[in-house]
Amino acid sequence: MGVSEEEIRDFASLCRGLPPARGVYVQTDYVTNLFLAVLDYKSKAESVRAALLCYRDRWWDEIRDLESLKSFLARYPDTQEGNLRAGSDLWGFRAGRRVGELRNLIRYFEARGVVNQEFLTHWARSSAYRDFMGRVKGLSLQVYEGILTRQGCGPVKPAPHLQSFICDAMQRRVPDPELVDVVERASHLLGISPRELDRRIYEYETA
Repeated sequence: MGVSEEEIRDFASLCRGLPPARGVYVQTDYVTNLFLAVLDYKSKAESVRAALLCYRDRWWDEIRDLESLKSFLARYPDTQEGNLRAGSDLWGFRAGRRVGELRNLIRYFEARGVVNQEFLTHWARSSAYRDFMGRVKGLSLQVYEGILTRQGCGPVKPAPHLQSFICDAMQRRVPDPELVDVVERASHLLGISPRELDRRIYEYETA
């Protein structure tokens, strides 16, 4: 059974009581966005944090834009051993495969003029997965959606916090495929983005 318009109105009315999201979920630094694209999948959160801290401690003043990042990578041959050394120096661990993916991602973005944060934000808002699919070796739909999410426009997913909140609110189980539809329809009534409503629900459920 689908979710009725009356249920959506009641759900939206309940959501009006949720405070605006407090957390910062958007990454506004271009170089960090490039790093997270290749680091933040199939990795433990603490490993990603350690890699970014290493970069900030060692290279923050030197590597601040695409050209300085390319200059850094040019010091190392694009080989297995060269990428292992680059990963060790840049992030503190021998992430050879991810350095290779970073090089490929840079080439992909540079060919499309996505050379700074402003253009990355525009690309995220206007691109589709078919524009990314198979273009960067090793990088998948999960990576593409992660890039979009860090620009504030990624898709809402039927995550556990939505299942818990929506099912409690409606006093029945709503199938996973319908959870996103509920958020999108309710957010339209509230005059906010689906991402904002998703974040408000997440913070409420994890408080």
